[in-house]
Amino acid sequence: MSSINHIGVFLKEIFFGNRTGRLSFKRQEVEKHFFFVKGKPIKVMTNVRSERLGEILFKLQKIQAQTFNNIEDFIQVNQPLGESLKRGGVIKESDLREALSFQIREALLGIFSYFDGELNFQEKEIPPLAEEMPVVDIPFVIDYGLRRMKYDSNLQKYFSGRKVVLKNIRYAYFLTEEEKTLLERFSTAQVIDRMAVPARFSNENFFRCLYLFYCLDMVEISTADSSYKKDDYASESRKKLELDELEARIEELKEIKSQLRTRNYYELLGVSRVANEEEIKRAYFNLARKYHPDRFNAALADHSLVNEVFNAITTAYRTLSEPDKRKQYDQQLMAPSQETADDLAKKAEIKYRQGRTLYNQGMYEEAIIFLEEALRLKKAKADYYLLLAMAESKLPAYKKKAEEDFLRAIEMEPWNAEGYVGLGLLYLGEGLKVRAKKHLLKALEIDPDHNQARAALEELEKGEKKTGLKGLMGLDISKLFKKNK
Repeated sequence: MSSINHIGVFLKEIFFGNRTGRLSFKRQEVEKHFFFVKGKPIKVMTNVRSERLGEILFKLQKIQAQTFNNIEDFIQVNQPLGESLKRGGVIKESDLREALSFQIREALLGIFSYFDGELNFQEKEIPPLAEEMPVVDIPFVIDYGLRRMKYDSNLQKYFSGRKVVLKNIRYAYFLTEEEKTLLERFSTAQVIDRMAVPARFSNENFFRCLYLFYCLDMVEISTADSSYKKDDYASESRKKLELDELEARIEELKEIKSQLRTRNYYELLGVSRVANEEEIKRAYFNLARKYHPDRFNAALADHSLVNEVFNAITTAYRTLSEPDKRKQYDQQLMAPSQETADDLAKKAEIKYRQGRTLYNQGMYEEAIIFLEEALRLKKAKADYYLLLAMAESKLPAYKKKAEEDFLRAIEMEPWNAEGYVGLGLLYLGEGLKVRAKKHLLKALEIDPDHNQARAALEELEKGEKKTGLKGLMGLDISKLFKKNK
């Protein structure tokens, strides 16, 4: 039975086996050592110049050219370069963590094309890092690395004389529709030597996909004469695994939501700040395949969770995929982090005013960006949530989020009629007349002279059909938050 000496197999065994130790790679003059703790890489030592930490920090614009050119001055005995730079105040801990993640990912991707390197994994205790571990998505690295590497005939040899059967579909969101169809064929065990290559696949693509399934731990392989699971058992197992996958993704959504206010757009998409357009697009579509609302119809009764996360991911993509918006966003991120509460409040107020100006100009997506940033700087501000909800209500994809932010504003200032008016008009535009009437009446209870609420309520009571957000579109933002006399 043929074996294969490739980084894909080693990463599969280390990551899914939750193993701790050192993975070494040598080929000609290249030498790299990766250190894993419970399946997760925490650091790399490499002699490839472009993969050294100093080079990475400079590439990510974490250090200036002068610092990079004199990097030797920062090296301390028995202390890693990153730790020296951090203690010297040159970089922040978050910068170091981002650079280490980027360095590990690039070092791993750099060896996917080689089937003739010397790979060895040694189980050993690895001392924990003093700082938070870098985040490297190993399944993503496997997927990206295998797709961009050149085909090697060792792949076909590896599967010769083997049976393949479906194990799980946890990472099926990485796959195209054609690849998913191919994966489904392994619901019953297939002897690869007897299996016809599907018409839409070349021989190379077929074995590359098969290897991808294996490295992502979605299929099991065995020799052709060994026993394997019966078809009915495989079918039942698959159903259970589908439910397990959905539950796992729901938990992931909850974790992402809890971090939305603290993650920037690059962190949300899982790319570096120097990522090119292709990397940003690929990251977005990988996340979209995983978290699109359509994938949760049978799993969630309340879609507010998935809608909020997916809308945030989409906003991040739209911002970073357009050069002008990305440049503007990058300037926001470059602001100093060591600021007093008063400084942050002032900065938040500026962002809020900029968002209000953009709203008045009809630039709703741009307004949302500034208002979200205002809330990042100063949380729990009713005016901010109210204007954010107004902007979101203008965009079909953000209607559910608009409802949530109107409710937040109302909870914080239940005496302010504007929140009830905005929410009532939102419901009216969506044809939810009972809800609309309830909130418009509440607004008039607080402010009997609120002309807009009274006009909307009279129109509703006349039974006139609403064909859009007519009332909301006509809202005079210049009078927002001002109590009617």
